[in-house]
Amino acid sequence: MKNWIVVLLCFGLLSCGQEEEIESMSLEDLVGETGPARTDDTSSQIVQVQIPSTIGGFVNSQLLLYDTLSHNKTHSIDRFGYSSFQKIQFKGKNTVSYGKTNMVTPIATLFLYNFSDTLKTKNAFYNWLDCYGSDCNPVKLNEDVTSIKTPPMFTLVYDTCIVTVEYLCEHKKNDWKSFQDSIVSKFGNNYLYRIDVECGGPLTWAQPKKH
Repeated sequence: MKNWIVVLLCFGLLSCGQEEEIESMSLEDLVGETGPARTDDTSSQIVQVQIPSTIGGFVNSQLLLYDTLSHNKTHSIDRFGYSSFQKIQFKGKNTVSYGKTNMVTPIATLFLYNFSDTLKTKNAFYNWLDCYGSDCNPVKLNEDVTSIKTPPMFTLVYDTCIVTVEYLCEHKKNDWKSFQDSIVSKFGNNYLYRIDVECGGPLTWAQPKKH
């Protein structure tokens, strides 16, 4: 009788483990073979979240050109009331030129924040604008800036999500326009705000598509 109880308990534990794998998905499952960046800091473990099909579709559309892995880089929006987030790094499979003789591997660092409603999205976005760029300078809504101390960036703000990508000045020879066009294609043209920032500026706003 005791042997049967042990067998039943083992079966129950195995069933629970399988059920948990079905109900939750980590960013490791999304980014695939390259897997998450390794770290010894237990505070930066990947959070278990539901992966929206939109970001999954975008990642899949870039796999021919980029390897993907999760990252734990901090962002100003981390401080505000998001519902879930994904942080993904895209590492180019081909190098690009930098200067006269150097070749570098292009890298894009993507942050995606989901919010429960439009009010929380705008609150996070407006607070970010109050302390924007490397020098934490304020940026006014829909006002272009000629020069700004910050790495190249691309940002889209929707009703309930913000997606922003950071690049390096040394990687400007990469075709980031196609990368950005693919983001817009997957997330949609009905964004509230769009910001394009080149290396050291300018910072330019696109005409909002939706109010």
